Amino acid sequence: MSFKSNHKIHWLKKAALVSSVVLLAACAEAPLNEPTELADIQEKFELDREWREVVGNSDDGKFNSLTPAIWEDKIITADPTGLVTAFDKNTGDTLWEKELNVSLSGGVTATAGLVALGTRDAEVYVLDVNDGSEQWKTEVSSEILAPPAIDSGKLVVRTADGRIFGLDLTSGKQLWFYDRVLPKLTLRGTSTPIAIGGIVVSGFANGKIATFNIGNGDLLWEQRLSSPRGGSDISRIVDVDASPVIYGNNLYAAGYNGYAIALDLQNGRFLWRHATSVLRDPLVDSVKVYLVNTDGEVEALDRATGQLVWKAESLKYRNLTAAADNGDSIVVGDFEGYLHWLDKDSGDVIARVHLDDYGISQTPIVTPEMIYATSRYGYLYAFKNPNYQPVESIDTEAVMDASE
Repeated sequence: MSFKSNHKIHWLKKAALVSSVVLLAACAEAPLNEPTELADIQEKFELDREWREVVGNSDDGKFNSLTPAIWEDKIITADPTGLVTAFDKNTGDTLWEKELNVSLSGGVTATAGLVALGTRDAEVYVLDVNDGSEQWKTEVSSEILAPPAIDSGKLVVRTADGRIFGLDLTSGKQLWFYDRVLPKLTLRGTSTPIAIGGIVVSGFANGKIATFNIGNGDLLWEQRLSSPRGGSDISRIVDVDASPVIYGNNLYAAGYNGYAIALDLQNGRFLWRHATSVLRDPLVDSVKVYLVNTDGEVEALDRATGQLVWKAESLKYRNLTAAADNGDSIVVGDFEGYLHWLDKDSGDVIARVHLDDYGISQTPIVTPEMIYATSRYGYLYAFKNPNYQPVESIDTEAVMDASE
């Protein structure tokens, strides 16, 4: 149900506090099953580390798992105690720091010259990306567990109590919110909303995925990704915590204890579905959809048909991150602090590098020049992208002489 309101929503926060919903940890600090031991591999390339920086403190012994974001020449990080830092993405030099003195929980979004973050205390902060100065903050109904989304002059944020809020990007004024009743038992986590072209897409703990008009919050369509089944509350969990992906005219999504699906973005019509269980965000390229399932198996599906092309079990039970695209390969991190590169055609591991012993916290970030990864203890690592080929400078005088 969509609501338009400009009033404070303390009653929502109060309702969230007395909610009987039980949140389960989406993943443990280490895998519950015996992790697959790493086999020797024939490495196709080596990784050169450019720099490493501390991105902040852990929070009362808890690891830092907040997703960084890149904007132009900066990579912006946050730690759970409220420190936000902008680094030069090429050198690692600190450009600015902002101490918010709040418990950050939702990761970082950087776009349109702004940095947006969410807190455990149901607040949204927006900073200037150039100097970290605070532009505005506002309250929502409960803890924010995913980075906000920005599009069309609006900021959209998902809260742990099942709501979505549309805020004015300039002022933080609440424009609308959508309320979804949570099941009795859910995983601790929320799908990161995706906002593009005037629509918002998000998954929900009831196994559904929905799209909204970003201007007024009107529901455009919703589709069930997974249906609860089984006799116990735990077996009936069907959360959609993985963020959906828009590619062309299609929407790709995956849920826990259910399916990965492809839908027509315009009307939500099913194109295909594949039985699996996923908590990590899918990766989509022009040919395949790559999934990291809850067992740590990496699955590659044909993007057009959903048919399984290959499944890699060499990293099973290693608590993998989602996959990032690195040209002819994909890259994932694991709980022991390794980054692994898998060949897109075969799923074979073709390269590996060890960061530290704390584990990789979030999906690696790949740019044409660099690859970034954050360890759970709060280090940011930058490696030269093995695919990077610098453009050689052109001797204009020689070219002119040759033309004469």
